[in-house]
Amino acid sequence: SLHWVMFVPNIMTLCDAQQQALWLPLCRDWKMIGCYAQTELGHGSNIRALETTATFLKESEGAAPGGEWIIHSPTLTSTKFWPGTLGKTANHAMVIARLIDGSGRDRGIHNFVVPLRSMEDHTLLPGVDTGDIGPKIGYNNMDNGWASFDNVRIPRRNMAMRFATVDEEGKYGRIGGGDGDAASKVAYITMMQVRAYIIHSSNEALATACTIAIRYSCIRRQGYDADA
Repeated sequence: SLHWVMFVPNIMTLCDAQQQALWLPLCRDWKMIGCYAQTELGHGSNIRALETTATFLKESEGAAPGGEWIIHSPTLTSTKFWPGTLGKTANHAMVIARLIDGSGRDRGIHNFVVPLRSMEDHTLLPGVDTGDIGPKIGYNNMDNGWASFDNVRIPRRNMAMRFATVDEEGKYGRIGGGDGDAASKVAYITMMQVRAYIIHSSNEALATACTIAIRYSCIRRQGYDADA
């Protein structure tokens, strides 16, 4: 369910038309199975403290044509921790990482589509270390996982580019505004949407439970009839 609730909506919201045309058909056919890798072992949902980096590498510096991103977990605390479907199921992750542009400037958190496992045989790809976090207090049918990245290279266009772009020379730009634009906050929209979804789902579950409990309490008889 998280593939449809978090990964696919992230692509639809934050990726440009060309990226959506490439990835959404793969998502619909279950060839590309995704998770949302934001939270880190040492930071949870403290977005400003996230440590995972996405550093731009130009073609002239040894990257593939068009440039590449180097996705890296610099510390133990930067290990992605808890994303659902990451442990065993997903073959791609929408990784939330600090964007380091071609000039070496930290541009804050952005979204990157990172392959985790082969789409042919599901084996882990080079530089990716991941697994299931193990038993939890509840919801054990979900394979919540952890992941660390050792200088994993992905194409430049694997950055979600609807609201921000980086060209082949590593120059960073925003679509429709400067640093104060609302687009600077939009990278976090998926988690906000999911938290609203959780509240909505909890409301339905509680309403159902109350309806059942009230109806049952109206017809249930306790003890024995004194006249029987």
